[in-house]
Amino acid sequence: MKKKPVQQQQKKTVTKAPARDKPKTTAYKSFVADAYVEKYGLWFTLGLVVLLIGVIFHRFITGEFYYLFKDIGSDSLNGWFPQIVHVSRSLTEHTFPLWSHAQGMGQNTMAQSITDPFTFIIYLFGPDNLETGMVWMEISKIILTASVLYGFFRLWKLSSHAAIIGALLYCFGGFMIVGGGWSIFSTEAFFLSLLLFSFELLYRKNAWYLFPIAVTLIISHQPVNLYLYGLFLVCYFLFRHFSSDTPRWSRFWKLSLQMAGLSLLGIVISAFLLTSQMQLLLDSPRVGGNSSHTAKLLSTPVFSTGEDIYYATAFFRLMSNDLLGNGSNFKGWYNYLEAPMWYIGLLPLLLMPQVFIFGTRRKKIAYGIFFLVLMIPVIFPFFRYAVWLFTGDYYRGFSVFYSLLILLAALDVLNEILKGSKVNLYLLGATLLILLAALFYPYESTKNIIDKDLRSVIVNFLLIYTVLLSLSRFIPQRSLVVAGLVVAVAIEMGYMTYKTVNDRVVLPEAEKKQRAGYYDYTVDAIKFINDNDKQFFRVNKDFQSNPAMHFSMNDAKVQGYYGTMSYSSFNQKYYIRFMEEMNIISKGREHQTRWAWGLATRPLLQNWASTKYQLCKKPAPMLVKFSYDSIGRFGNVSVFRNKHFLPLGFTYDTYVEKESFLKASPNKKDQIIQQALVVEDPNDQEARSLNPFDFRDTAAVYTFDLFNRDVKNRKQDTLAITRFSANRITGTIALEQKKVLFFSIPYDKGWHGRIDGKAVEPMLCNIGFLGFVLEPGSHQVELYYSPPYFLQSLYISIGGILIYLLLVILRRSNKIHLFTVKPGEQ
Repeated sequence: MKKKPVQQQQKKTVTKAPARDKPKTTAYKSFVADAYVEKYGLWFTLGLVVLLIGVIFHRFITGEFYYLFKDIGSDSLNGWFPQIVHVSRSLTEHTFPLWSHAQGMGQNTMAQSITDPFTFIIYLFGPDNLETGMVWMEISKIILTASVLYGFFRLWKLSSHAAIIGALLYCFGGFMIVGGGWSIFSTEAFFLSLLLFSFELLYRKNAWYLFPIAVTLIISHQPVNLYLYGLFLVCYFLFRHFSSDTPRWSRFWKLSLQMAGLSLLGIVISAFLLTSQMQLLLDSPRVGGNSSHTAKLLSTPVFSTGEDIYYATAFFRLMSNDLLGNGSNFKGWYNYLEAPMWYIGLLPLLLMPQVFIFGTRRKKIAYGIFFLVLMIPVIFPFFRYAVWLFTGDYYRGFSVFYSLLILLAALDVLNEILKGSKVNLYLLGATLLILLAALFYPYESTKNIIDKDLRSVIVNFLLIYTVLLSLSRFIPQRSLVVAGLVVAVAIEMGYMTYKTVNDRVVLPEAEKKQRAGYYDYTVDAIKFINDNDKQFFRVNKDFQSNPAMHFSMNDAKVQGYYGTMSYSSFNQKYYIRFMEEMNIISKGREHQTRWAWGLATRPLLQNWASTKYQLCKKPAPMLVKFSYDSIGRFGNVSVFRNKHFLPLGFTYDTYVEKESFLKASPNKKDQIIQQALVVEDPNDQEARSLNPFDFRDTAAVYTFDLFNRDVKNRKQDTLAITRFSANRITGTIALEQKKVLFFSIPYDKGWHGRIDGKAVEPMLCNIGFLGFVLEPGSHQVELYYSPPYFLQSLYISIGGILIYLLLVILRRSNKIHLFTVKPGEQ
């Protein structure tokens, strides 16, 4: 019996497919314009995105305002912008940003400087116009994300109409826009879209080139996201594989090995930046110290639930970013950032339930499991803590996973509608009624804080979408209905996002010309000081310049001086340890490890830490009048110079044991550290060859005469600095007896020394700082900073790049199929 050709057999199989899986070309008519949308869909997407950007961000594009927030988003002014200014200044001075003396009392700053590639857009505007570049950085993220997402949705076999809607919803959704006020989260949103696009290229087309690049960018930006996004990608991969019509275990394991290999390659390429990021995390008190939330969060009962406001916030933030208030006026659970940022438009909320009508049985099960897995951490907060490894009680990056799943389900349904399937009106009506009922339910915790005008707008959009979806059952031109949905989505996202961005308190351009905020008379005072004093010194201010609602502690990074304050999520471990042991901040208070006052409240320690100048707006305190000379006034800022200034690099000939020192009162500690070096290493016999400190030498009242005596002793032998930069200090010193040369620079394993050309590792002393034991005689001293594993990690990254390029060359020459699935397995 003669066999039928293979093509005929396949054709026969196709005719037996369920009718719902076939495009019903006779069910509706298509417009000629549809062909243009299919062909030029990306350009239509970018056109709409650019139009919305022009509407939403016009105040920032024209320069009337800067994309920097004074409200709850003050991190943009307190943390992000100061770092941008500081790095820009370093690059202008041709110094690679490794260490910063302006971050607290000093810290490795490499991990905060170059790990977000979008920051280089800001640097292009030059050091005098960095504020202008902030909005263009965010605009660039939105445009790039839209481009990548459009390609991702097309790989999902979605129509151009559906892909356009999906790109608009994601790019102007809560995570991208609200998170964009904190900058890092909009970057993460782009990286996630790139990861999914690279996965689909691998899954659909065997194109693996982009996958390791996406992994590299994610890890370099934030190592924790390797775990978080990796967890989501595993779930997504399982969903994609087992929701397909013909899942095969051979293909599953092959793809698993592919992703593991490509991820490893991405890790290798990222080694240079990954190492600095890991050091930043491990050397912070929140990870490597005693100030984490882990114990508290672990003690939460597994199946305990949240308060009413917690669940109400979760629902209302699905409907809008601002239904419970905008910015600092947000009245929901936690705050505007930490609450769920999963608003992804209203259309997906109406469409998403339909996925359990249109999908195949396998897809319905896959969606159901995926939704269940993501809902458990919302219902029972313990599981959300677990996802974050019990390091924090927030949503942040977790939000985008929810919104993305809702969006994918909705676009799946929309695509089926375009192919001819009919909306289930009963389910659509029930969904609408449930959403409206939840919107108007009199929650006790939120009844007085809901924005009723915005709620009315939401109701109108829900009704418009419901009507358009209902009409799709009766109008032959389905694409006309979908075009109406595109317009409605664009209007909704424009309206909602405009409110999110423009109803907040931002920095006006006029402030830069009015001697206000960071541009106050501190700038003139610091310029005067720097023009007349080329030594290393620190400055203390009795006022803060940042105009945001929260107290600023990073003025030094913007205004170009060295201080002792710092605001950072990951302050330097030894810097925080010193302030804890000196009773400046409380041990275990995580908040105080981020908002670190430095030595502002301890004048004796300021002198000890080379504070040479005081800038005052208030009447000068007694100590300033006694120890400082008035040298000028600029506007409302008075400048005082310390008569008893201790330079960076002074010496001790007396030591005290750490255990004995820590038993003293705070006032005694301030006195003792002026007189004796605190030795920390119990095995450090060299330091113990100095004279032991006699506690009987401490006075009941530390008078100015005693203070002057101790300052004179410390200034007897000091380092004459011949060269100073952020990463290197050189100088000379001559000693008549053995002493310890002390630097008020926080201890870090990246600091290394050379004494008379011989490599010497610095000792840990004075509760967290650097010192060197020096013998009598003249010495050449060099102190330089190189982050731990700097060169090793650089070589590994270079090796990874070379391996990647080699694999690309071999693949293109068809000599290797290491990362390729055979066509028969597709």
